[in-house]
Amino acid sequence: MSLQPGPPEHSTPHTFTRRAFLAGGASVGVGMAAYGGMFARHDLRVESRTISIKNLPDAFQGFRIAQLSDIHLEEYTEPYFLQEAVERINALQPDLVVLTGDFISRGPRSHAYAIKTAGLCAEILSTLTVPQCYAILGNHDVIVGSQPIINVLQAHGIPVLVDSYTPIERGDAHIWLSGANDPGVSTCYLELAIPPYPRAPVIFLCHEPDFVDTVVKHPRFPLIDLMLSGHTHGGQVRLPYIGPLLLPPMGQKYVNGLFHFGHLQLYVNRGLGTVGLPVRLNCPPEITDITLICAPESARIPVAPPEHPLKLHKKRHADRPKPPVSAQ
Repeated sequence: MSLQPGPPEHSTPHTFTRRAFLAGGASVGVGMAAYGGMFARHDLRVESRTISIKNLPDAFQGFRIAQLSDIHLEEYTEPYFLQEAVERINALQPDLVVLTGDFISRGPRSHAYAIKTAGLCAEILSTLTVPQCYAILGNHDVIVGSQPIINVLQAHGIPVLVDSYTPIERGDAHIWLSGANDPGVSTCYLELAIPPYPRAPVIFLCHEPDFVDTVVKHPRFPLIDLMLSGHTHGGQVRLPYIGPLLLPPMGQKYVNGLFHFGHLQLYVNRGLGTVGLPVRLNCPPEITDITLICAPESARIPVAPPEHPLKLHKKRHADRPKPPVSAQ
């Protein structure tokens, strides 16, 4: 008797039901959320960037700036994680640290709690061991209360630039560091934030990156060399073929990394903390380590200053123009 071959093993198809699909999708979703909340949210990266600046003084060749943004302490950034970021920055030994806003969050807890948290945030940041450190405010800071946040930062040795500028000096050479009043929930007056006759490179700190579209239309646009922003958190959750899922107003066009607008370069930092949900995915928190070098054969648009810009800076508080009164 001949033997007929039976059906091949595993020939019976499996039934892939909608319930099984949903259960599998839910399991994957839970796993991704756990990964994003427990590991990816704390996977702090140092992004090193070399940026060419025209007319950079020789004394600033190789000058290093560390940028930290969007701390959002206690929602959901733990104090130990901010301390880790401070230690990482200290290990980099930069020449300057810039803090580009949103030290706290406007909710879900009370304003009083947020202001108390700002004090803790400033206390941790005061352990930065760098020659100079400057800050600007973000939209969350302004909503909670600009002056209390400014007070606690400055009480811990961190000056805050609000539509103002200051020289960063090395010997007889200098560059300008300027900072915006948050344009997302307030008004930034570039005629106050940017020095009128800089005769040196200008680095502009502004929390919301999409404000660059306003900057490029302003008469002082030719004077700005580098704009440093945060606000977007890089999208916080980035999916393949889809991209970032969580983008705030004024942070939807320029989400992460370096952008060019003629001579002006914009860098957008992904931030340290999160908002809404304590989750990151394909979008690790960031410290930016920027090294400035001189761009070859570049020339700024010549503007003859009426006097030396440092003298102009020293008397700016005396004759500083007042912001226009907005119509009610």
